[in-house]
Amino acid sequence: MKLVWALGLLVASAAPAAEPGATRAVLVAGLGGSEQYSRLLLDWTNRFHAVLTKQCGVPADNIVVLTETEDAKATPPRQKATLENVKAEMEKMARALRTRDQFVLFLAGHGQISEEFGKLCLPGPDLKATDLGDMLDALPAERLVIINAASGGAEFLKSYLRPGRVVLTASGYETEGTQTYFAEFLLQGFETGRADANRDKAIDMLEAYAYAARETANFYHRQHLLEQPDLGRDVKPDPTKTYWLVRGKETRALWLKLYAGTDNLLARPRKERDDSGKEVDNLPADLDSEPDPTPKFGRFDKHWAYRRLLAEHARLDDTPKPQNALFLWKPYEFADVPKDPKPGETCFLARQTVLGKPR
Repeated sequence: MKLVWALGLLVASAAPAAEPGATRAVLVAGLGGSEQYSRLLLDWTNRFHAVLTKQCGVPADNIVVLTETEDAKATPPRQKATLENVKAEMEKMARALRTRDQFVLFLAGHGQISEEFGKLCLPGPDLKATDLGDMLDALPAERLVIINAASGGAEFLKSYLRPGRVVLTASGYETEGTQTYFAEFLLQGFETGRADANRDKAIDMLEAYAYAARETANFYHRQHLLEQPDLGRDVKPDPTKTYWLVRGKETRALWLKLYAGTDNLLARPRKERDDSGKEVDNLPADLDSEPDPTPKFGRFDKHWAYRRLLAEHARLDDTPKPQNALFLWKPYEFADVPKDPKPGETCFLARQTVLGKPR
């Protein structure tokens, strides 16, 4: 018995260690619908590619990029995001992936919420949620990360929410179909390192979601619609434009980038007059400083006067039960992020999942 036991130890020690899994990714940016949004979709796709390769250590050869326009000489090279090309690349992934691998899918663009199933608008035939669900089910990898930064993303959940998958969705309610900006803040969280809440030098998907969802909400809440913009002496507002006051120097710079080329313009409000008729500047003294990242909003106070409504209720799903999804933003307040989720609980798998590290 001792000899058999010793031989068993010898064989076990001589056996090669299981190879660590690889990470492969498909990035799809659909139709922009405007020059401004097409520019943003291409920017987000290129930056996410850089995050995967430079920060997460994913080989460029393991990543496929499909965008509105094809450019084989670009860095990274891009295929046209047709339905045919998406299906072909997903079939290649199904052949290349192994059980221990990690697969990452990034979607951006315009989604349809007015039909019986979700769709991502592509050049030519659109990508149906049901078809994408079948493509994902055909992948042998155990660990899937799906980042649906497109509008109408919640319409896809019932087609691909499965055990072992972490899903981040920019528009987390089925009634949300407006243009999304969640991808910008998700990328900033990685690029600046600000999403690394526990400072362990590894941004897990719960940290990535919590940072992006909070910053998306704050971005909207720092914008105030101006009914009476001050454009200078004898200058009347253009009725075809919309004028905004934006709090925070960094937020204003980002606002100008995101809304460049649209009918949205920055302005200042007209000065009010007090009871004596004297003009009073009602702007806060700290207009350039970023407002409190965890504001205490009152339901009917002046915080909400002419405020741009939050249009992206981002969500995180990492169990097959959509009723347990994490929504960080609740009406007028932020929800708590679970710090120590247990196995089987919402956010546990997201806490264990890091891009580029299948295990």
